[in-house]
Amino acid sequence: MRTDFKEYLEKKNAQKAIDKIAKQFKDKKVVLYGAGFMASDLLRNYDFSRLNIIGIADIKFQDDTEGDFYGYPKLGPYDLLETEFDLLLITTYDDEPVRDFFNDDLFEGEEINFKVKTLVKMSLWDYIKQIMNA
Repeated sequence: MRTDFKEYLEKKNAQKAIDKIAKQFKDKKVVLYGAGFMASDLLRNYDFSRLNIIGIADIKFQDDTEGDFYGYPKLGPYDLLETEFDLLLITTYDDEPVRDFFNDDLFEGEEINFKVKTLVKMSLWDYIKQIMNA
């Protein structure tokens, strides 16, 4: 069953978070990481036009980078090491597994010259609810 993140994103003031990051990274190259249900809801319902998004990376795109995802080029995560950008913006509900993947696999031992941020951070209460529903 598909999760609807509409209410969650409204409660978390997603547009305010997007606008804050757009101001902070004005004229910088941004890659979104995560192409799941939450990213889809974000891209369908929120204005990302002030961000210079050069692509969306996700593990499911590693062997399928043809076409686009909501109008943005698809990137495999291992292509990120060869891509020039300033911000890797995580667009997943739970960023912990993504950050673990970055630290333990993707960027381990690599010198990176970009920032990594999570667009909408899960609160402790959200995390507890997720564990209880698992």
